[in-house]
Amino acid sequence: MTLRHAVALSSLLGLTAGCGHTQSQSQPRVPPPTLPASHARLSMALNLYERNLPESAGGTLPESRAVDEPTTVVEPAQARAVFDEAVHVLSGKPDMEAIRQASNDLGAACDAGLSEACAFLREKFERPVRITKTQPEFPKEAAQQRVIATVVIRCQLGTDGRMRDCNPLETGPHGLTDAVLAYTSQVQFQPARLAGHSVPVAYTFTVNFNNATTPEELTPAQLLQWAVARTKQFPKSPPAWAHLANLLARYAPEEPAFAQSLSALHKLAPMYWWSANELAWLHVQAGRHAEAAPLARQSLSESPDNAYVLETSAAVRVATGQCEQALAEQRRAVERLPAEWPAPERERFTRTLEEYQRKCAAPAPEQPRG
Repeated sequence: MTLRHAVALSSLLGLTAGCGHTQSQSQPRVPPPTLPASHARLSMALNLYERNLPESAGGTLPESRAVDEPTTVVEPAQARAVFDEAVHVLSGKPDMEAIRQASNDLGAACDAGLSEACAFLREKFERPVRITKTQPEFPKEAAQQRVIATVVIRCQLGTDGRMRDCNPLETGPHGLTDAVLAYTSQVQFQPARLAGHSVPVAYTFTVNFNNATTPEELTPAQLLQWAVARTKQFPKSPPAWAHLANLLARYAPEEPAFAQSLSALHKLAPMYWWSANELAWLHVQAGRHAEAAPLARQSLSESPDNAYVLETSAAVRVATGQCEQALAEQRRAVERLPAEWPAPERERFTRTLEEYQRKCAAPAPEQPRG
């Protein structure tokens, strides 16, 4: 019996995921989004457009960084020295403990605002590559029952390319969970690498099993109902909240549930650029710039080339008197939008830059005399 299923294997680095999708040069270019669309949908659409991935990939947490949340805190004044020492360690032949410490220090330096540390983690990290070409074998009972289910298993991927310590985040009926767990004990990977060194990472299998219908056959209301049910049944699953937040960004961005889903996702995956950025944008729109600032910094450190991330950071900076940085970031945001992007959006970005230029050129108000 042939089972119709879709399998997405995604690495979860800390609490952020690498979806494992790769751009194929033979694939036709994914079209840009249509308007109207929310800021959240557009920021994700740009991320997918630049990687030539379909919109359905937006519900999968993308790769962000090579380390878990740092266990130490580095002051900004110390960040450069900590970064230099970590890079020096990784340039040699360190043992695993030294690699772990250097990775942690790089994450701490990035969190302290050192852009070079953030760039090093992005550029020197190679995500794991699945060697095993087979897919999980699904039970016949699941097919006979016309099951629609998502199974999410979180494991530790060792430097030997093998999975261990696997635990379900989302389970499925009729033996689906056991089938995916069995697969994790067999699958082989090329391990993740940081600056040429094999490193252990958390890795999550997200397996979407569908033997009844296709997403295209479901209405927006049905898709949202399914996504809400996932978060209610598995409230600690980052992929479940990412799925719901992406659907709400598309179909109901004005609903309170959208902000709530972003908040839940950010708590579970604090290093995920998209939820951090869109929470920051909501704070900016409400005038809560102090709350927006750390979220905008986090998002910018993980996705510094996304025009909507740059726009959010620039909005925070201009509101807090950081004109030089605001202008630089908004100018880069304008440059980063593709020529094929919807014209109203490109015009809006340019108008915003012009508005910031006027605001920053205006003389500061005189202070009242005592």
